[in-house]
Amino acid sequence: MGFFKFKQMLAGLAIIGTASGILADAWIDKTFEDNQNDFEFYWYYYDDNAGVGPNDRPAREPEGTPSIINVEYTEKERHAFDDPADTWKVKQYRFQTGEHMSRRCAVMPFTFGDTWVAGYCDGLSCAEPYVAIGCMLTEEGQAIDLTGVTSIKFYIKSRVNELNAVVKLQTLDIDTYSQKPGDEMEGDEFGYYGKTISFDNSDWQLKTIDIEDLQLPGDWAHDFDFDITQCTKFAIEIKYAEGVTVDTVDLAEVQFVGTYEFVSPSMWVATETSLPPAPSGDFADFDQAPYNQAPAPVSTYWYAYNDAEILGTSSVFEQYATLTESGRLALKFLEGSGVSNTQAAALGFTLGTPIPKDTITIAGFVGVGCNLYDSADCVYFNADSATNHTNSVYFEYTTDGNVKFITLELSDINDVGDALHTDRKESRGSGIVYYRNFPPTAPGEWRKVLIPFDSLVIHDSWEGYTAIPFDKTQLAKIQWKVQGAEGTNGLFAIDNICFPGADFGRTTSVLKPSAAAVSPQAAGLFAVHQNNKISVNWSSATQLSRGKVSLINTRGAVVASAKVANGAKVTSMSASRLPAGMYFVRLNAIDTNGKTVSMHSPLTVVK
Repeated sequence: MGFFKFKQMLAGLAIIGTASGILADAWIDKTFEDNQNDFEFYWYYYDDNAGVGPNDRPAREPEGTPSIINVEYTEKERHAFDDPADTWKVKQYRFQTGEHMSRRCAVMPFTFGDTWVAGYCDGLSCAEPYVAIGCMLTEEGQAIDLTGVTSIKFYIKSRVNELNAVVKLQTLDIDTYSQKPGDEMEGDEFGYYGKTISFDNSDWQLKTIDIEDLQLPGDWAHDFDFDITQCTKFAIEIKYAEGVTVDTVDLAEVQFVGTYEFVSPSMWVATETSLPPAPSGDFADFDQAPYNQAPAPVSTYWYAYNDAEILGTSSVFEQYATLTESGRLALKFLEGSGVSNTQAAALGFTLGTPIPKDTITIAGFVGVGCNLYDSADCVYFNADSATNHTNSVYFEYTTDGNVKFITLELSDINDVGDALHTDRKESRGSGIVYYRNFPPTAPGEWRKVLIPFDSLVIHDSWEGYTAIPFDKTQLAKIQWKVQGAEGTNGLFAIDNICFPGADFGRTTSVLKPSAAAVSPQAAGLFAVHQNNKISVNWSSATQLSRGKVSLINTRGAVVASAKVANGAKVTSMSASRLPAGMYFVRLNAIDTNGKTVSMHSPLTVVK
């Protein structure tokens, strides 16, 4: 995931500006949390001032008043078809999302420009202005097979007027045909498959567009057969209406309906519950103190992080990490957070509001990680040395809550600065590292991953990307994070990290001791779920006189509680009505000396 960016290539602007849950009912975008859609590509606006054709506004009436999207934007030279001599100024808009009438949505406030005289107007001003919301379904120049999609469904409304729009689905053959330079265009390049709809400002209106009803716009368009296996872009273009100058269009809950299955190219689905332990190369199992220290030759430390450094508001539960005086988060490695109830690098979290940055929006995030390099001495982990020869990384993970996926990021020397190269950070581009996403687990389930380095991917479609090969001889960081919509909450944990084949001088296995081998006294408070009953016991320096044990879900709500009897060291609660998942057990009591005693521990309820 990371910094969501749209790399605006001029070929794409020319095509779009002038041409125009994962199983069944796949979402194009369900929540509109930022400018990235559920296909992991990008939403954008376009207007009538970017076209390169001989009848488009820039060529026919450059001094006219164009339409405009009333949001933040920057201007750049068009450079159509990579021509540096093309200095026509076009706008790069910041895509805007929000909430309107109880729905998260894309928001497009706009002002229509003037009509203009095109070559087909017989001397009259007949070419009509337009604005649009569009999105990429795949990388520029590539296509996606939507076989199985029978219709497109979405909610739409205006704020003021009744409006007409054309719902468009672009295909690769039309894209390719439209790649001709402006002086070679014949006027038939900007056909598209679409259907006209109308809507108003009364309320959200549900629209369903059948794929079989999509048609080319007229006899003037180049005749291409619609090829659903070669789709590239989706757009809703707002048509000019007499007397309408200013309005706002809201778009929500956009989805493909049918038997289509979207498989993300960034999702690594080869996760197992029964994968055997990695051979050698045990890097971190968090079984021995100090839990936060990585082994030699790395000898660095595990950490937690969130989006606070870029003014984000995502937070982590204090049971898992605390804010230090330096402003950084320190992991607590709670007993019971890892495999077999031992320790793990774990975070409970709530994601905050999206963060605006330049012309993009960054969704909230939190994560855990470990440095693999020494920035002061400029020493990096060589994963291809004689003693550390490895081509992959192994780890175990669990998630809970409403996260879409968890992301592994592996950075090398090109992603960081050090004492001798302070300006080298992000050589590949801002926020661009090698990564892979992994699906969420069932509550209480641990999944195992063995992923080769050469199976990691990179955001090569992001603006600013520079192609630099992954350098496994100079690794800098390993991180896992979750990122998503405001209000996303839950927890994730990482355990038993290995670089198979590397020698860190450890003899311990990636297998953990059983729960029975873990002393409940070590953590002060210990809870276990069995046969729909939660048993809680504890140790304290002094005897407790009264108190209460509470069971708290990941949303912070108390879902069960039990009183602490005078002198007791154990209590229990029923779990028969509780859903499976991760919880927190909290003890608040008063001891016989009148002092407050507070303990807490995570608990996984498996059903």
